Amino acid sequence: MKYILIVLFSLTTLIGFGQSVTAPEPKSFTMNTAGQDGSGFSLSGFNSTATLLCAIGLPTAPSGTTFYISTTTGLTAASGFTLSGNKTRLVFTGTMANINAALATLKVNTTATNGNIQISVSATVNPSGYYYNPSNGHFYRPVSTGATYSNAKLLSSQQTFKGQTGYLVTLTSADEDAFILANVPQSNIWFACTDEVTEGRWIIDAGPEAGTLIKTSNGQTAGNVQGQYNNWAPGEPNNAGNEDYPVTKWGGGTQWNDLPNSFVNPYVVEFGTWTNPDDQTFTEFVSNSVIHSNGNTLRAQFTFNFGSNIDETKFKSKIITSTDDITYNTNNNLVALNGIGRVDLTNQIDTSTISGGGYKALTTGGQVEWCVIYDYDVSNQRYRIGIDSREVNGILATPSSITSLQLFDLWNGPVTFNSYDPNGWTEVYVYTQTQFNFAGSSFASKIRQGNGFYGISAEFTFQQNMVNKYHKISMDIQQSDLLTLLGSAITVGDVYLAFKEFADRGILGDESKYFSSGIQFHNADVNEDGIFDERDCYSLLTHLQGTTSLWTNPPQLGDIMKIVSSSAYDNITKQNWNTYTGITRYRYPFTFTNGILNAYNLDVAWKGDVNLSHSSQPAGFVTSVNSISDVSQIKSMSVSTNSIGDVEADILMEKIGDSVVATIMINPNGNQIGATQFDVYFDNSILSFSSTQFTTSGGANFSRNNGSFISLGSLNTSGGSISNIGYKVIFKPKSTITNLLGLISVKSTETLNTSLNKINVKVL
Repeated sequence: MKYILIVLFSLTTLIGFGQSVTAPEPKSFTMNTAGQDGSGFSLSGFNSTATLLCAIGLPTAPSGTTFYISTTTGLTAASGFTLSGNKTRLVFTGTMANINAALATLKVNTTATNGNIQISVSATVNPSGYYYNPSNGHFYRPVSTGATYSNAKLLSSQQTFKGQTGYLVTLTSADEDAFILANVPQSNIWFACTDEVTEGRWIIDAGPEAGTLIKTSNGQTAGNVQGQYNNWAPGEPNNAGNEDYPVTKWGGGTQWNDLPNSFVNPYVVEFGTWTNPDDQTFTEFVSNSVIHSNGNTLRAQFTFNFGSNIDETKFKSKIITSTDDITYNTNNNLVALNGIGRVDLTNQIDTSTISGGGYKALTTGGQVEWCVIYDYDVSNQRYRIGIDSREVNGILATPSSITSLQLFDLWNGPVTFNSYDPNGWTEVYVYTQTQFNFAGSSFASKIRQGNGFYGISAEFTFQQNMVNKYHKISMDIQQSDLLTLLGSAITVGDVYLAFKEFADRGILGDESKYFSSGIQFHNADVNEDGIFDERDCYSLLTHLQGTTSLWTNPPQLGDIMKIVSSSAYDNITKQNWNTYTGITRYRYPFTFTNGILNAYNLDVAWKGDVNLSHSSQPAGFVTSVNSISDVSQIKSMSVSTNSIGDVEADILMEKIGDSVVATIMINPNGNQIGATQFDVYFDNSILSFSSTQFTTSGGANFSRNNGSFISLGSLNTSGGSISNIGYKVIFKPKSTITNLLGLISVKSTETLNTSLNKINVKVL
């Protein structure tokens, strides 16, 4: 008996609209100063005529820190906000051009309190009836029709907005309470909290804070839990009439009261479960932020640029330290990156120091001129300073180890060793754009001006410099997430592009036709011998076929991840890629300076990711794979189409004897197909993979078992086309089956023509 089941499947593609918020580089503001430049944010990728909602907020800042914008042309303040004056948050609408003009005039007012200042900017197409709070990145929808408490809670949980499920609003801070008061005109607004289980024990009963105890007894201040927000009116809560549920804006005021469930009151639906706006996951919504410092503040902030196709939150990081750069202390906890690839690991820095870095020369006033300073060298912007070697001999075994100098009040900083004469002078250079103020020195009586030099009466001592321990940031990811990433990052498109590049190297073999950046060569050099050649291409192919692997089993980040300073990433060229030494693996070394902001921007690439689909794309990068259309359609097999320019695909699943066979048939429809890939998912609790059969000719075929799905396809390694494209994937049932529905599906495809254009796939 042969059973045939027609299976309709869709080929899903994530479509990136290119909408983004660009943030400026972090910097240190001057304390207690108004009107400092906070510009550098800008929106891009939105329709130029669309009305956008934009929010600016200070999620973290010293008390009293504010900002303002001086250009407001074309903007309209959202409900509860005004455009003028100093702000801690501001929401407004306008076109992208008007918003960018306003962001360019962003100014920051600092206080006398040292600390971090986080500025967050978010944008989306303006949603009617919803209010955005830039302090936490949540949306709020007031419902004025009213409901009992229990109904308000139920109805809130049934709503969704931009990919997030709603809940009855929770009030966890004065800032959030004030936001509700400003944006909801009604009074007596239900919010999620109750003491219905135990009288006087008020517990949040919705949203991400559900289960949090905020109060243990009735009365305005009695039993308020430390660290939890309470805002009860005098004498409340008092349970006067079985009152187990709270309202804010009671009687039109600003405080809370308890009421019974029988009351019908307005309520607010809240959307968002995070506390930091950077972590928001709303769809059709973009945000970015920067963390400046107010004054000098020790920080270690890292921002990783993975490109557009990776979920940054899957990665975790921590700081590891060492005293010898060999053995590292790895005891710190892993911290997840946020939604824009940023993590702050300041509290993991080890500020204790170790000896190293040479010696510092220290001076005190003396009676003998043991030092000479030659006149300033204007062309080199430096002083040549001589220390009588009798002050050095027998004290320093290696005079060249002098790396810094404290010379009266003239100089206190690094020096560069020049020369040593045991019977003369030990000379160093001080590089400075500012000449020494000899006349204004408090040691002027110890300074004698000569002909082309200054004689300095000083006694020298030497102190070994202390330096920070070696520090690295170490990256980690769950093995299952890494496998998923690699399965989508290294596809037939990468292999096909590598073969095309190698085949068209020119008569001398040194031309580059398809690669537009050096990092592509670096990623394509999978055997890492400094040469991109045929061996790399076939290693990519055999990896795709599953006969060899580009990495260990299981894969490790150290095999495949590449981390490069963002300032250097764009400078990896097609000429220097194989000599560039600034690439590290999953651990990136860094140095820091005590007392100042230390921010590190890093780009990430992956071994084998030739087309940079999952890597950071350098400035000026031009993709060699051009997307014609990535939108797939679902059609019944009984419907006939003849859409020239599209590829037609169908799948047939049959039970033949003791096997289940999935047949994929491709109609090129006149296209010259160079490569194709299908990922065929199957229920591995019911089916086990047996084999793949190919009808495809004119190229290399591949089929790789990934456990829960089979990656299969074909490509022409010489740049030509493939034909007769078809595949049979054969499975064996693990037990008796009577229904084939849902056992097999196709989740994604990649089809390229011989010009490296992506082809639209229509499923029939």
